[in-house]
Amino acid sequence: MKNRFFNQFAVTVLAAVVLAGCGSNNKDRIVNVPVPDPISEDYQGVWVAPGYGLSVNIGTDSARIYQYTTDYCFLTLDEADLDTSKVERLLRKTGNADELEWFSGVGTTTFGPPGYFFERVNGLPNSCQTDLIVLSDVSSTDYDATDLFDMYSQIFEEYYVDFDRNNVNWADVVQTAGAELTSASTNEQLFTAMANTLVPMADSHNYVLTPDGLSYKEFIKPILIEELIAEYASLNGLSYPIDPQILTQQLVDDINGYVADSLQYQWDLVASYAASPDAIRSAAEGRIRWFKNEGLGYLFVGSMLGYSQVTDDELALTTDTLDKVDAILDDALSDLDDVNGLIIDVRTNDGGYDFVSMAIASRFAPSEYHAFSKQARDGNGRTPLRDVYIQPSARVTYHGSIVVLTSSNTVSAAETFVLSMAQLPNVLLVGEATHGALSNVLEWNLPNGFEIGMSNEYYLSANGSWFEGLGIPVDIEVPFFTTDQRDEQVDMGIETAAEILLQ
Repeated sequence: MKNRFFNQFAVTVLAAVVLAGCGSNNKDRIVNVPVPDPISEDYQGVWVAPGYGLSVNIGTDSARIYQYTTDYCFLTLDEADLDTSKVERLLRKTGNADELEWFSGVGTTTFGPPGYFFERVNGLPNSCQTDLIVLSDVSSTDYDATDLFDMYSQIFEEYYVDFDRNNVNWADVVQTAGAELTSASTNEQLFTAMANTLVPMADSHNYVLTPDGLSYKEFIKPILIEELIAEYASLNGLSYPIDPQILTQQLVDDINGYVADSLQYQWDLVASYAASPDAIRSAAEGRIRWFKNEGLGYLFVGSMLGYSQVTDDELALTTDTLDKVDAILDDALSDLDDVNGLIIDVRTNDGGYDFVSMAIASRFAPSEYHAFSKQARDGNGRTPLRDVYIQPSARVTYHGSIVVLTSSNTVSAAETFVLSMAQLPNVLLVGEATHGALSNVLEWNLPNGFEIGMSNEYYLSANGSWFEGLGIPVDIEVPFFTTDQRDEQVDMGIETAAEILLQ
């Protein structure tokens, strides 16, 4: 995600130019656009973000952004005609003159978890001074497969969060996966080698994506769609994984139909607990749904992103997202204000933004509390631990008894929400342990257009527990959407939650 943030310098400059010429054919008016004031000296200089491989060089009216390893450095953005206001849409001062925080994409100017912290240094990293690769200038043929595999390997070697979690010897994995690569290897062969390195790490936030649309990630745990495909195979006498050689368009259509019907039935089971279909309310294209029945409330949160249509400005996107989520929560919790207990369902929530998770959790906080902490891997150590506190919302809230339903399909920012809610004394977790992919994703672009992502952060509970790869455990275990429950037409998660809340 970080690479998308970097483009915001370019976006703010472009917007200023467009607005300056808007509605005018007078060349003199364009020529006389005022020269931006110099960027504040508080921001000028060279900055690096330990643990993230990021460096920013800010001048009087310009900024350059780099991603670097020991041997490689990529110039990802070179932007001019900047002023302080544009810089402050991305970076903010922390009270320490030698530290800046990059908050763009992580939250709004006033709300969200810690961003990426930069410290002032005397000069650019060595690789940026000697081996700079300007991504905007390179051709897809400037580097061969062995060069690119070396870059990829070193990025993971220096920034992946923890190879020990799965007893991965990265040097051995790289040697085995890249053994047959040569300077004449194709992008497809390079992709296969990279994909093979991801298998032993089994980390759902690690991925490789090519410009041709090839993508690969290895999930920590089977996700619901994968389980449904395996079900289809079993019901139809097919081996699983299904052999690509036997895939026809008809078979693909049949599999997709089975998955779609099953997912719809999963929601139909939930909806059967409403007093009537008309009692169910929905917002944001179904991302949030709610109803109440027999004194209990039900609140489904299906995603921590997708609430805003803004695409050209990261700060506008995060601000609009928070505004939209807040408005929906006001409606939902106003409708549910008289219930005796509340079920919050994030069993199919595959994540998004932590600030959305925090905004939702704030509606259930009676007072400020320590929700979780985070830090990044930094060489053989870690960056300073940043504690995250959630303040009670000043908007519509609910402080009664709560059951949060989770499953192995509760992923990433949805796990941040669960981690936060688990700290509240009036909350019980029911279902399955979450997926176990809590870290943010550190993203890189390679010179041939490949995109790679990886986990590089530790998310810790308030008491210091680390659930990466394991998932956040529940208080009461209840399997999610089993064949037995489908046959019996029940949702045992909701049944169990209702039993707890009605005691």
